[in-house]
Amino acid sequence: MKQLPDENLLLEILEIVKAAEAKASEMYEFSKTMAHNTQITATKREEAEQLDGEPFPDN
Repeated sequence: MKQLPDENLLLEILEIVKAAEAKASEMYEFSKTMAHNTQITATKREEAEQLDGEPFPDN
């Protein structure tokens, strides 16, 4: 019968998994913010082009 790793190793693995989950959540929130900012920039660009026909600068 196969033996499970000891409790300390399992706890260490759990901490690594928790840290990875927290980082993934942070990256997801960042990507949502970036997508939102990109949409705002695109909308401003479209509005500027409609108003005076000049393209909106990309910085």
